[in-house]
Amino acid sequence: MSEPSDTPDKGAVHRAMARLDGFARGLGLDEATTRQIVEAVVADMPMVEDDERLAEARQRMIMAFA
Repeated sequence: MSEPSDTPDKGAVHRAMARLDGFARGLGLDEATTRQIVEAVVADMPMVEDDERLAEARQRMIMAFA
């Protein structure tokens, strides 16, 4: 059985969290905020490649930091 569409792909979230950890720390974002942003991006962009999602997550992190 597949996950509901409003649930982000856990594998994609895990990969993004690992790749964005240093960026988020550099901005001073905590893990909970970073995870919330990453999960939203993955849920909003389910059919998009990881690199595009990472770029979007970075943009949202910058907006959260500002």
